[in-house]
Amino acid sequence: MKGPILGWDVGGANLKAARIADVGQCEPTVLERSFPLWHEPHRLPEVLAETAGRLGGAGAMAVTMTAELADCFTTKREGVAFVLDAFRTAFPAIDPWVYGVDGRFRSADAAREQPLEVAAANWMATATLVARSFPDALLLDVGSTTADVIPIVAGRVAARGRTDPDRLRNGELVYTGALRTPVCAIVRSVPLCGRQCRVAAELFAVAADVHLWPGQIAEGDYTCETPDGRGRSRHEAGARLARMVCADREMLGDGDITAIAEHVAQAQVRRIAGGIRQVMRRLGAACPGVAVLAGQGTFLARAAAEEARLGTRDLANDVGFAAARAAPAAAVAYLLAGMADA
Repeated sequence: MKGPILGWDVGGANLKAARIADVGQCEPTVLERSFPLWHEPHRLPEVLAETAGRLGGAGAMAVTMTAELADCFTTKREGVAFVLDAFRTAFPAIDPWVYGVDGRFRSADAAREQPLEVAAANWMATATLVARSFPDALLLDVGSTTADVIPIVAGRVAARGRTDPDRLRNGELVYTGALRTPVCAIVRSVPLCGRQCRVAAELFAVAADVHLWPGQIAEGDYTCETPDGRGRSRHEAGARLARMVCADREMLGDGDITAIAEHVAQAQVRRIAGGIRQVMRRLGAACPGVAVLAGQGTFLARAAAEEARLGTRDLANDVGFAAARAAPAAAVAYLLAGMADA
């Protein structure tokens, strides 16, 4: 396929795009932006057009999505159609190719007729691309919201689930991430003054606060909304963590906040490791011994892989840091380029 290709990963909270000028390009140009779709769904065409303009545009586009799950849509069918309508509005001269959970591209019209085939297919795109370089591996892609645990065996994506409910049941989708997960969805209690203390069942703090406090993420990486509408400094993150036990920074010192943050982070690691072990048990002797790490939460993926006694390899070493963070967008761009040249 001649000319640049834009790969898109359209999520409910984030939009990621990757541009490759030619098939041999080692590292795509990547742009990520926070866009809570449920707040302003009508702005999606504008945001798509603006993002493409910033990257330089392209004559061909490859799309994968998880935005259909946003609660501004009644059904996934409605969400898929909405995203495809947004592309038609933003790029009337381009008919995008839409990636499916079957590992195939289809036209936008075909995708409308088979919405469940293209809903939440981004993991398949990443795994298919990774399988070309790592024929035996577990792909661990930890993003802002979720973690994917995708087995690749003998060069084939060996996931059991295809829909999100199936993937949740099989340990291949773990609903915890590096930024947006509410702390009260991760733990029921935290250490406080030498004892366990129940946490408030309120959206007082999120995973981004947990990981910003010890420096696992930088202030600039805290791209999601803050629960209290305040800033993203370490001090403000600590105040939100204190509120999880109905306290404040006048009541809790730095050591108290550190104990809370470490406890919550370890709970996330254990949860992801639990998904890994479930997948490993199913595969038995065929289970790969190496995990390929991707996403914003690579530090969580690495800790979980080590807890499950797996070796690790960073996808960033092969495609670049930015592309590894936005792996599905880069993957669909490369896969479409490869399909055209096959």
